[in-house]
Amino acid sequence: MDRISGLPDEILCHTLSFLSTKEAASTSLLSMRWRNLFTFTPNLRFVEEDEDLFNGNTGLDVFRSFCDFVDRVLAVSGNSPVKEFTLNYHHDVESAHINLWISNVLSRGVLDHLYLHVLARGRTPLPLAVFTCKTLVKLKLGRGFVIPMVPESASLPALKSLFLDCIRFDNHGYAFEALLSACRVLEQLLIRGMDFEDWEWCRTVSSATLKRLTISCLGFRGFCDADFKSTTFDTPSLTYLDYASFLPDEYPIVNLDSLVEAKLNLMGMRIVTNIRNPTNLIKGLRNVEILDLSTLKTCEIFSSFGEAIPVLENLSRLSIKTEYNYWKFLPLLLKKSPNLQTLVIKGPSAHYYFDYGGQECLSGYSFLLSCPVKVIEIHNFCGTIGEFKQVKRFLEKFPCLELLKVSAWGSDQELKLQIATDLPMLPRACKIQLEFFP
Repeated sequence: MDRISGLPDEILCHTLSFLSTKEAASTSLLSMRWRNLFTFTPNLRFVEEDEDLFNGNTGLDVFRSFCDFVDRVLAVSGNSPVKEFTLNYHHDVESAHINLWISNVLSRGVLDHLYLHVLARGRTPLPLAVFTCKTLVKLKLGRGFVIPMVPESASLPALKSLFLDCIRFDNHGYAFEALLSACRVLEQLLIRGMDFEDWEWCRTVSSATLKRLTISCLGFRGFCDADFKSTTFDTPSLTYLDYASFLPDEYPIVNLDSLVEAKLNLMGMRIVTNIRNPTNLIKGLRNVEILDLSTLKTCEIFSSFGEAIPVLENLSRLSIKTEYNYWKFLPLLLKKSPNLQTLVIKGPSAHYYFDYGGQECLSGYSFLLSCPVKVIEIHNFCGTIGEFKQVKRFLEKFPCLELLKVSAWGSDQELKLQIATDLPMLPRACKIQLEFFP
């Protein structure tokens, strides 16, 4: 007898739990002992990887094989508790099938991870039993689901992570707010929506325990600029915000007192001060330590509402994407950041910024002589004359500068040699670090 076969069932089941259920099921061919052992693993993962995953079939046969396989596994495993249930399938599945599978797993108890991503025939309402699962720690919902309502009895006392990928909430967003209210210890929330009709409900994010929030909603289909009235962030414990969205008319409530890191990608259908007003959001960043303004449009918005930028006492790292039209707000940001240590200037339009107007952006600002910046990073350096002039200005204007990090294009060998030769020749009192990328 081999050593593996001599192990207790508990250890074998634990080992099989690291495989997908389809892979674990293949062990049933080894012997009678292995025949149904995989069905008692604490993790059930039904994942479609390619079209011939099930018995070399395609099309309708794949659908039938997949559904039959899930049905058989759930039937054979009886009432064995399931710790993790994953359903990731990209062919049309009847909503009735999905609801039966989810309800079966929930009825067994102990479940703490639930991952669902399917392409159902129409939108599939999430079974109400999901909202009263006392043990659920992580819930991930992908395309194909709709949450028409959340029952008054909803309670997810253990849920810490919630991922919503193109999920639709009905009832004008009240279902979403009710869901957050049911999550008393929620720490991480990710919302991703391709189109406005899928994410328009996300206008009020309110949670006293939330620490990490990611919102990525920039799709155009169904978007009506006039309908996007307001967005609220009532998240006093939030430390990390990654926010990519269109600007609403206003941010009536912004509570980001604990915020440490923020990445902003803001878009505006009409950026006019009397129509779109992000003032409260900008003011809400006052305690941030790491700030990434990752797009030119975001920088344009900050430039248009420069008077709203508060003094950023805690800001130590600032990343901006620049172009010649929006260079003037950089000195303003520097002046509002008395303890800034690292400044990152990102491309790919950085060379335009340097060549057209950027050379003058630091001229005449005497406050820079006391600027505390120690590290400047320049990304996508192209080696133009304007860029070299601006680097020279950085070396002259920042008295505390200790390190200049330059990331340059390295596909052209002649240009690469020129940059590597000329950059170290600039007069400096700090270290210059150069790296190339293809």
